[in-house]
Amino acid sequence: MANEQTDDLPPSIGRLGADLRSGKITAEAVTAGFLQKIGASNPKLSAYAHVAHEQALQAARRVDALLRQGVDLGPLMGVPMGVKDLFSVEGMPTAAGSRADLTGLVGGEGPFIRKLKQMGCIVLGKTRTTEFAMGTFNLTHPTPWNPIDPSRKHMPGGSSSGSAVAMAAGLCAFSVGGDTGGSVRQPAAFCEVVGYKASAALWPLEGIFPLAPTLDSIGLFTRNMDDLDLIAAALGGAAMPAWQLDGARVGLPERVFCDGLDPEVEAAFNKVLDALKRAGAVFKSMDLPGTERVAETFGRGVPAEFLGFFGRERFMKNRGLLDPVVWFRASAALDYPADLYLHLLRERHGLQEQARRILSEVDMAIMPTSPALTVPADSVGDVDAVVAWNARALRNTQPINLLGLCGVSLPIPAAYCAGARGIGLQLVCRNGEDGALLAMARAVEAVLAR
Repeated sequence: MANEQTDDLPPSIGRLGADLRSGKITAEAVTAGFLQKIGASNPKLSAYAHVAHEQALQAARRVDALLRQGVDLGPLMGVPMGVKDLFSVEGMPTAAGSRADLTGLVGGEGPFIRKLKQMGCIVLGKTRTTEFAMGTFNLTHPTPWNPIDPSRKHMPGGSSSGSAVAMAAGLCAFSVGGDTGGSVRQPAAFCEVVGYKASAALWPLEGIFPLAPTLDSIGLFTRNMDDLDLIAAALGGAAMPAWQLDGARVGLPERVFCDGLDPEVEAAFNKVLDALKRAGAVFKSMDLPGTERVAETFGRGVPAEFLGFFGRERFMKNRGLLDPVVWFRASAALDYPADLYLHLLRERHGLQEQARRILSEVDMAIMPTSPALTVPADSVGDVDAVVAWNARALRNTQPINLLGLCGVSLPIPAAYCAGARGIGLQLVCRNGEDGALLAMARAVEAVLAR
């Protein structure tokens, strides 16, 4: 396979919809094309854990029949998508990236996936996740191949690794992920696609295997902001206002978020700042609170929430089946006192209110999505190395979940990166300001494309 990240990606979702309605193409033909490409690429890329070949084709035929009858379900009708293997989809297995028996844990299909299907989306299959979405890399479970380098396997990011790889390689028109500490934005950056973490309450979380319910949110991967805007508008709850970059107030949290960047990331980010300044953006230095609480929140709090759902007895019983990274991380909460966890939750509410006040002084804040470039997968070979990699690669995304914000990662174009690959720009807004965030991301994308 010469280059998995090819230029023969599917048309934009808007163009796809127009072609379906004009009769130029059929949903069955589009779906068959994606399935053929998955069949050719997935043995190497390992983006999909389960391919729903017949189920997807049957759904596509139903879409075609409705279109022939003059029934229009909206702009996502006939659009093939990949779904992270934490989401229940009727007729498909949900393993949450694990070999453990999840009987009785995962409920039926939830309202988010149900709504997408009711609008005519076609589920191609379940995309790979790290085990229970706990971190970016597993030592004993398959890791998808990042398409930015076909010659050597690099970290795709995680935990929504399969969704990011499927999007980057053109194995779906868009994909669905989940984000607890950067699980959408970080792999989006490394795989050079758009990744959106919605405000936690924007879309319901029922029907999804939870990692940490107080931090979990749904996310989307797309090729560009046009597609993301269309999907978000169709799903509702994120109306995009008119917005211009000229005169925009942009927060720049330099402490922590801009410290210790890889040289290539720092150089690309500085070029982006220059471009945004030329477009009229006005920058304001700021500090975001809570960075000193990230280690406790994700080192003890998240595993405590996971164990509260998974169950201590089930966890101990499945020790031999669990990835060593998952065992190491989750077992840290076995002796975590309830009073400390509750104190952590109370403290988090205060930090979120601080962040809300600080961000009220700007339109958005920006920073590199990850301070690091992706690394070869075979360079991270034991639990300590994986834990260290997780901490560094997710350093700029985890605080956004802790503070309850919404965020988008945009791929920084090659012209800014001097040959480096997989560098993302993270934009964040206050909780509930998803529509404004997407409008700003569209404006920034347009500036970077010039």
